[in-house]
Order: sequence, then structure tokens, then C-alpha cells
Amino acid sequence: MLYGTRKELNKKLKRAFGDTEKFALLVWTRETVMGAAQDMSDQEADQLLSEIGRTGSGDHAEEGISFGTVLELLAGLRAAPAMVSVPAELLERVSDWAERCLNEQDAIAWNAGGDTPETVARGLAALNALKQFTKA
Repeated sequence: MLYGTRKELNKKLKRAFGDTEKFALLVWTRETVMGAAQDMSDQEADQLLSEIGRTGSGDHAEEGISFGTVLELLAGLRAAPAMVSVPAELLERVSDWAERCLNEQDAIAWNAGGDTPETVARGLAALNALKQFTKA
């Protein structure tokens, strides 16, 4: 399978096939992919198009790429945790700042005679999970 702009694909097709060689070309567009699910975002559709394009040239022949396939890919995409890349130094600075703010809120609650607020506890737990994740 191929994925890219029309110009990029034209180059790939020209290299892959001779001038007289016959082949079938099935086209999936963002709009076609989005037709499989009404609540699909443009970003999800673009990610699915890329995934369809990474399918091996023979892998799709047995079962094909259908709306069912697109819905399965969408379910997998939505189930996967979203990952981002940020510079480690920036992540550390933001985490330190967040931890200081949460600890200040905790101290305010304790000085007022209260327990640790639930939002503070959840924030500190999230920061702890982040620290464990970055150690891995």
C-alpha cells in the first residue's frame, strides 16, 4: 500500500510499475475514512490513512481494507494512550512547578485544619506516575 500526496505517490508508482503494466488502484481519502464513523476527527482520519498506507502491499489482499477495518483501526487508536514528545528538561521544570503548587495547596488545607484536597491528591499521584514513567 502507499500513503502520501498525489505528487509523492506518482513518483512511487512510476518507479514500481512499467508503462504498460496493469494494476488496480483503490483510493482512500480523509473523507472516505471519515465516512466510517460520524464522530471521527480530521486528525484521527489522517492517522488512519497513514496506518492504511503502511499496510504491506500484499497484506490487504486477503481481507481487504473496509469500513470494518477502519472502525477496528479507530478503536485501537482511541484505546491507545496518546503519547507526546517533549524535551526532558522542560518536562522536569513543569513537573517541579506543578509539584510545588500542589504542595502549597496541601499546606494551605492542613494549616486550615483540613485534609489533603482530592484534587491535590490526584495531582500528586499523577506526578508520581509521571516520574515512574520517565524512569522506565
